[in-house]
Order: sequence, then structure tokens, then C-alpha cells
Amino acid sequence: MLQNKIKKHLTQLQQKKFRKEFQEFIIEGVKGVSEALNSKFEVILVVVDGSKRDEKDFAQIIELAEKKEIPVEFCGRDDVVSIKTTDTFPGVLAVVEQREVVLEDITDGSIICLDQVKDPGNLGTIIRTADWFGVKNILLSEDCVDLHNPKVVRGTMGSIFHVNVFRASDVVGSLGKLKSEFGFKVISMCMDGENINRDKIEISRDRTVFVFGSESHGVREEIEKMSDKKYTILGKGQAESLNVAISVGVLLSKVR
Repeated sequence: MLQNKIKKHLTQLQQKKFRKEFQEFIIEGVKGVSEALNSKFEVILVVVDGSKRDEKDFAQIIELAEKKEIPVEFCGRDDVVSIKTTDTFPGVLAVVEQREVVLEDITDGSIICLDQVKDPGNLGTIIRTADWFGVKNILLSEDCVDLHNPKVVRGTMGSIFHVNVFRASDVVGSLGKLKSEFGFKVISMCMDGENINRDKIEISRDRTVFVFGSESHGVREEIEKMSDKKYTILGKGQAESLNVAISVGVLLSKVR
């Protein structure tokens, strides 16, 4: 059984205001917790379903946590109801310290910039997709969904520990600084850009920011105006729009 203070803290971290207050977040599942333990992030606590402690995957997590002198607590069936962030508890979770990232931390290589992306599932998938294509830097506008939302964290499948994510307080200002001080080019995905399927992109990944807007609002006008190039993914069917996470995958598959 977990101590009440631990259950209370885990419950609090499911809310954005407490994640901000404590600068911590929760990662669930064998893969996610393993990635956290093997990353440079500070893992504060690991919680394991007591009935699974002898199973291979969970035993390995316990061994690694103890080797790193990270506290391990065991929970019972009654505890799971209050601490889980999904319908079915995957048997293990970890409390991880949020990492502070500044603009200068994302100036090595290319950057994906997300403007007003609100859906946590999309953000999680985009982080995972960026990691797949080797893009390690992500810039979030001030009005994007919270990076540490449980659904975002789950959607990254551990890739949250492989990338640098910076949340801007003024995304237009941050992009301007990347252009003027660090020599970045800005490429935006817009409805009125050149057809990405017809025009082969011959752009180096280095010093390039790829900007994607929300499906409902697109990229804001100020960013469009400062873009060095604009591209469009033309559709052939009747769907109103293309999912932003899919758009990221399409673009990155064409960049060399």
C-alpha cells in the first residue's frame, strides 16, 4: 500500500497547476519508465504494482532504479484507482523532474515549431515522429497544449526524453531571434504555399525551422510573413484538413 502523501502527490500531478508548481510530471508504462531511467532526466520516484514485482520487465526496472538510488514504492489494487492516468494501469509509473530548456538549447540542427497546437495526442505523436526522423529540437508557441499533459507524455512513447522542447513566451519573437541571431531559415506549412509533392525540397536540415499550425487556425499571419518559404500538402479527397501530426511526418520524410 502506498502512503497517503504519495497517493495525494501522484493525484495532484494529473493537474497542470500542480505540475507547474512542483515542476514534475508522471510517465507510465515499462517503456516510458525505462527510457526515463536511462535518460539525463532526474527520476524522483518509481511506483510498481506489487503483484508484478517479480516479472522480468518490472524486476529490471526495480533493479535499475535501486542501482541509481531512486526510491521504489509498491502499490496495491486499491491504490491504482487513484494514481492511474489511464483506464488500465500498466503496472509501473515514475515521477520525473521537468527539465528547463531555453531557446539557445535548441539551436543545434533543425527545429519543428508548433503554433497553437492544442490536441495532446497530436503533440505526443509529433514528438515521437520528430525523434524517428532525427529532429531533436521542438519549439512550442505560448498557446500550445501543456508538454507534460499525461496524454502528451503517453503519446511520445518515451521520445520525450530524447528531444529538447522549448516553450516560447512569444513565438514570433523567438523565431525572429532564431533568424537574426542564429541564422535560421523559416519554412511554414500553409494552405497557399508551393505544392510539396511537386517541388522537391532541397534544403539542409541545419539552421531550418519547420512551422506547423493547428488544423483549425493554421500558422498565424505574423509567422507567415516572416517565412522564407511556404509549402502546402495538397489533398485529393474530400477531407477538410490533414492532421497536423501526419503533416509533420510527410514533410520530414521529404527533407534531406
